[in-house]
Amino acid sequence: MKSIEELRSALFVIGERLGGGIRPNHYFIIPDKPDGLATPWLEINGKEYHFVISERGMETERKITFSEDEILYWFADCGVRALASHYAASTNYPAGRFRETYFRKQFYLMLSIKPEWATRKKKEFLTIIQP
Repeated sequence: MKSIEELRSALFVIGERLGGGIRPNHYFIIPDKPDGLATPWLEINGKEYHFVISERGMETERKITFSEDEILYWFADCGVRALASHYAASTNYPAGRFRETYFRKQFYLMLSIKPEWATRKKKEFLTIIQP
């Protein structure tokens, strides 16, 4: 089981890779306490990793895993979604293309981290776009 510092280091490397050598500001971080602004944070309880989101003192989400890869995926996904959203919003495509651009950028960012994560991300998209 990795410590929070080891997980932070691994996520920092991911952020630097996606940022071309510089970790994008406010992304690819693992806080260890809530900030009240819905920023995910990590609790380690025994051998469990808890991915927790709380906003204004109220917990809104908690996912639990024993897997280092899984907890890194969840935190990396937060940064990837933010980068993809910024990219899609700043790209000048015809109306209605934001979602397609947003999903595609997430896929390619995940692919550059780990092919298995891109495959997983693609499956997540299919649950969103299929009725």
